[in-house]
Amino acid sequence: MSDTRLTGMDSRDPGESPRRTPWDTADGRVLSLISRKGGVGKTTSAVNLGAALALSGHRVLLIGTDPQCGVSRSLGADPISLPSGLEQLFSDFKSLLDVAQPSGLDGLDFVAPRIASLADEETYLEMLATRGDHFVREVDKARAKYDTIIIDCPPSLGPATQTALLASDSYLVPVQAEELCRESLDPLLAFVDAFRSRTHGVPSMADLAAGAETDLRDVLPLEGLFLTMASDRTRMGRHVAARVCEDFGDSLFTARIPRTTRLSEMALRGKPAVIYDRRSMGSRAYFDLADELVSRFRFQDDLELDLDEEDDLSLEAEVTAEAMECGPEAARNSLGGLEKFLADLGAPGFQPAPVADPEPAAAPEMVSLDELLAEEESYQGSEDWEEGAWILDTDPGDRYN
Repeated sequence: MSDTRLTGMDSRDPGESPRRTPWDTADGRVLSLISRKGGVGKTTSAVNLGAALALSGHRVLLIGTDPQCGVSRSLGADPISLPSGLEQLFSDFKSLLDVAQPSGLDGLDFVAPRIASLADEETYLEMLATRGDHFVREVDKARAKYDTIIIDCPPSLGPATQTALLASDSYLVPVQAEELCRESLDPLLAFVDAFRSRTHGVPSMADLAAGAETDLRDVLPLEGLFLTMASDRTRMGRHVAARVCEDFGDSLFTARIPRTTRLSEMALRGKPAVIYDRRSMGSRAYFDLADELVSRFRFQDDLELDLDEEDDLSLEAEVTAEAMECGPEAARNSLGGLEKFLADLGAPGFQPAPVADPEPAAAPEMVSLDELLAEEESYQGSEDWEEGAWILDTDPGDRYN
């Protein structure tokens, strides 16, 4: 992999040191979340992943291209009441930086369309299809300000998704732990392959199989797949997880997003789950995903540069050893996203929690409807459900809040 391209928008002084992002690139990276199937947790993942990266020190811009305006609603903003919207990039040719809005979380900005009617949606999608080049240019300019730009696409492969892919360095695919979603993966990846071949002049996988030669690493690669709504308590959940791992191997992230009530509450609260309940399983999973996303990119990038220089597989050990150098800064960089956020707060006596060996779970084969309803009622009846309870836990011994 290589550094993301420069934009000419750098406002640094000539004598100032070149900026390096948390990805160890010169400018920000752009990632699109795409899926052919709706209801897979794509917007939930985009918002929580963006918030987790912001809490880990990234400057993040979250772009919602879906006309259903899920990004703005998930952040507690009425899309119609926003002072500016994504559609102004096309109708007024405004700058993306001019229409971006603060989310309320330091380091996380967002922009989304203001869609009030079906006519507005049709006009917006038509402008995306005909003026997508302006969107691509504006996203490219925003790389100089933001470390990470996440584009949440609608559940389709239409103009919004295609325009997002043109502006992206790579793409992420959330995979709901259900068979119908798993079966949609091959057609989705085939579409991106054909799209990349058509728009970037890159031979398709079929052409490569026939003997064509090219380096695909830098041309809209698959950043990875990750499981959402995963559960080891059901046969279907275990079956789909095993099949996706078998089919896609290293492309599947280790971090898995569980099926929890707390994540489904996000739209009601208007805040990312990693903000209103950092202790929940879902929040911890998104911090793990954010850490894995960055570490995979940085390790693979460093390893490939070294191998290009000397073509020696033994250098992989040197890269690993270098990453484990001693010292306060190295120790801090080895922390996970949530631990790093807490360390930055400068809490007295802060120590990373030891990781306990997981105990084998004696889980039932299936989860009954009565159990799910009981879990939801227990949350609704608890103090955690009250408005404002997301801010801080009153327990002084709580390391996460």
